[in-house]
Amino acid sequence: MSKEFDHIVKAGTDLYKLIIEEISNQSVKKYGGDKYTFEQLTNWRQVELPSILEERFKSKKHTWLTKDELVLLMDWKLAAGKFRPMLPKLIKSNEADVVKETTTAGFDILLQFKDRFGTKQYQDTVKSSLKKLSELRGVGPATASLMLSLLHKINEKLAPPFFSDESFIYYVVEPTRPGTPIKYNVKEYIEELLPVYFKLVSNRKDISIQVFERGAWSLEQIYLNRLHKLSDVKIPFTVDETDIKAFNDTDGSNSTKKEDLDDGPQKKKRRK
Repeated sequence: MSKEFDHIVKAGTDLYKLIIEEISNQSVKKYGGDKYTFEQLTNWRQVELPSILEERFKSKKHTWLTKDELVLLMDWKLAAGKFRPMLPKLIKSNEADVVKETTTAGFDILLQFKDRFGTKQYQDTVKSSLKKLSELRGVGPATASLMLSLLHKINEKLAPPFFSDESFIYYVVEPTRPGTPIKYNVKEYIEELLPVYFKLVSNRKDISIQVFERGAWSLEQIYLNRLHKLSDVKIPFTVDETDIKAFNDTDGSNSTKKEDLDDGPQKKKRRK
């Protein structure tokens, strides 16, 4: 079994759990009508909700998100990353039947794909799925990617990674263009972030995309917060400082040939 990128894998399993637990312990906030702590909400997002989508797919040959699930998913996203106060209100403004109809259509685009992960056809299919899901108010490429990542129990090899700030900074910004802002558009996700994951999973076929996303999130969280918010979290494995800060792409191939992709019309509200 290959040991390449082992520090990211360990960060996506062992370190991730420690960080989630620490963040949860520092907050008294509950989610979903005071039902979930942040740690419990994370388990819902990682395990329970993907299983619900899988059961719907087995029963109906299609799957979807309800409005309540989408609202709670946005709660998790904002708790795990940067809080953007307008997004919850926009998400809640969607009609329940529109959420079901739009997520069904967006998920169908990806789940009906018959080619291989990592191909240009796969990139185009993910792009189409993102655009369909982004028809919902408050949903941009990052939130749409989070929604698609939930399909990993239905088809682990097709479910793309979540376009989190932390993973994009770790895999793309720091190694290739440090200090530049994230634009949160489809082109960044398709042309810059996905190719990194193609490389990762081609070298570590034993590891899921979801683990690599959580690994990048965890390493970036530690890099930014280990002297303050996460000072009590100890990295449970040996890792170099350079590997904490950024993805070390040893052969420099963390990109593919860029295609001229159309991001479509911009919505008036800034979404992520």
